Amino acid sequence: MLPIPNIFAIIITMIKRVAIFTDHADPLAPIGAGYMGGENVYVLELTRALSRLGWHTDVYTRASSLKTTHIAKVSQDARVIRLKAGPVSFVPRDKLFTYMPEYVESFLKFQKENKLEYLLIHGNYYFSGWAALQSAKVLGIPFVNTFHTLGIVRHNFLKDTDPSPHERIAIEKEIMTADNRIIATSPQMRDEMIRLYGTNPKKITVIPGGVNLNRFQPTPQLLARRVLHFSINRLIALYVGRIERRKGIDTLLEAVAELARLMPDKRPIMRCYIAGGNPKGHKSKVMEPSELKEWERLQGIVDKLGIKDIVRFLGGINRELLTFYYAAADVTVVPSYYEPFGLVPLESMASGTPVVASRVGGIQWTIRDGKSGYLVEPGNAKAFAERIRYLMTHATAHKLLRENGIERVKLFSWDNIADQMSDLYQDVVIDYFYRKAFHLANGNGEVKVHNKSPEKPITPQHGAATG
Repeated sequence: MLPIPNIFAIIITMIKRVAIFTDHADPLAPIGAGYMGGENVYVLELTRALSRLGWHTDVYTRASSLKTTHIAKVSQDARVIRLKAGPVSFVPRDKLFTYMPEYVESFLKFQKENKLEYLLIHGNYYFSGWAALQSAKVLGIPFVNTFHTLGIVRHNFLKDTDPSPHERIAIEKEIMTADNRIIATSPQMRDEMIRLYGTNPKKITVIPGGVNLNRFQPTPQLLARRVLHFSINRLIALYVGRIERRKGIDTLLEAVAELARLMPDKRPIMRCYIAGGNPKGHKSKVMEPSELKEWERLQGIVDKLGIKDIVRFLGGINRELLTFYYAAADVTVVPSYYEPFGLVPLESMASGTPVVASRVGGIQWTIRDGKSGYLVEPGNAKAFAERIRYLMTHATAHKLLRENGIERVKLFSWDNIADQMSDLYQDVVIDYFYRKAFHLANGNGEVKVHNKSPEKPITPQHGAATG
């Protein structure tokens, strides 16, 4: 039992240690196939940037391969810890919730055995958010949660093709109504949380994703094409991302066909590179069933449109080379039907390549239409084709958008994002223990602060949200 006046002194002297939960997105995993994508990058870059601010970060993910180690270092004060939660193999994302109780139990066991004291837990997505909520309750500490997508918005688009488990929206509502803080990655997502979930606006903080400005830098197009062995005279449109329906790759393919119609004399030198998905471009054990289905659908569209001579599916690419792919392109296309934030536009602009993107979600925030890129209505292939054609044929406009984009992304450096996150962490911790001290005191001016797992942690019920 600790006297109330001493609790704040204890908080200040504790090591700045945070547990980051990301059950399905191992930050050290290869990017591009299955569900390895933006969240992996988000957690990895945020972890590194927080370490530079003095935070000790332990990233907890699910062990999914016998080839990986139990613990891996990210930096001096950051590491990835892979927990036993279900089979140590690839599991489709929509099947993972069954193993979340074991994930919580494995975390609490590791935390207790290693005598780790965390100031707070940072969950991501909804599975990890649920696990963070359960773990924080046991340890008596606060938690925050970043939502990278929202179930209601996603389902409104995908409808019957949405592979998300039926519990998803209930879990999201449980997290948003819990005693914690919610992180929206854009003002648009914040508005959706309030309008669709009834979330208290005071609980929501907008902190976007960021871009690594050391990795993604303006590179001369000629140099980038030489590095990648691309022909110098090509007209290149680039897509980077997962192979899933909401990404709108079908719109891009239709735009490519329209572009070939608009510029028939340029068709021999046109290329549309699609980077993402399985490295070999076909079925594999690390391919989500929904990803395979979409890949096959897109192949059919390519055949139907007669653009096999233009389109190339590259599969997952080495992230170390990604900035060269961006720089080698004349334009990066982000044709998503739904995109809560989107790291790709930032990476492309940082690499010096203008973006043509759908006017959806957080993209409307990161791209200034007509200044740092172009926004068009989702699904409008003709509008995409027109904007792509314009950038490929108007050097002055291309140069202006390139320069403005390079300047725009400076606002989204990971150091800036980590500063905002660190401030939020500290506010949350102080606020939580302040309220705990003055509202949950046991009557004699004292409050319990334990941060230790019980001998037998209460395991949440399998397969259902608590509430």
